Amino acid sequence: MREARNLTQSKLYHVIIRGINRQDIFLDNQDKRKFKKELKNTKEKFEYLLYAYVLMPNHVHLIIYDKNNNLSKIMHSILVSFSEYINKKYERVGHLFQNRFKSKPIENDEYLKTAVMYIHYNPEKAGIARHNEYEWSSYKEYTKEDNYNLVDTESVLELMRSENSNSAIAEFTNRHIEYKESRLLEIKNRIEYELEHKIEDEELISFIVSELKIKNIYELQHYNFEYLKEILIPIFKELKVNAFQISRITGIQKNIIYKIRESAIAENNIGTKLRKI
Repeated sequence: MREARNLTQSKLYHVIIRGINRQDIFLDNQDKRKFKKELKNTKEKFEYLLYAYVLMPNHVHLIIYDKNNNLSKIMHSILVSFSEYINKKYERVGHLFQNRFKSKPIENDEYLKTAVMYIHYNPEKAGIARHNEYEWSSYKEYTKEDNYNLVDTESVLELMRSENSNSAIAEFTNRHIEYKESRLLEIKNRIEYELEHKIEDEELISFIVSELKIKNIYELQHYNFEYLKEILIPIFKELKVNAFQISRITGIQKNIIYKIRESAIAENNIGTKLRKI
């Protein structure tokens, strides 16, 4: 038997949808536009509010204010309609999404603000794009760069406004920058103090993209060997990370990464423990 969903008096939920076996849900921008259209259609039908969203290749985050207690119906309508579209377009059969959607109640304002920033930071965390440049999230609706009018921004903007700020949008963007910096510090501390534990790919990608001030991790594939040495040696010196992991997440050939790592070892005298990684 399935567990009953944890309903909240606030009627606010952080909803997560994943592709089955973590497979991609969206194969092109037309698919993303179709999903946004389904969100708009269900908003009109079920009269819920959408506070934030992000469409990632194999998963989706939503923050929904379900004032009429229709969350299951809302999600069923979106997922069935979108699955039918994908199966017809790509001549596929079977399930598109992993089990049921996940939903976590949001009980207070601080959690809501953090959840909104977490959702908008997803593309940057994954090394796909900077949070303020990603086309497929609600961030640009908040900053008035996107007028699709899918997201209900006013409540969150009011929460973001501080007493000494005249502009809710300016406060919104500043809080996202502060959130990003705090997350990067948290990741850096974890890497420094928990070297015996595996560092997740998304965390490492996020750190490298931010440190090197590049748009995505795949930019590194276009650099020549000497420039790669110049920018990656400090990463190896500071983080003492696994060369194979760097190769895997960047797509750069392993022999190139190992040569750069050996240079870092020689320059920094990192020692035998790192040589075994």
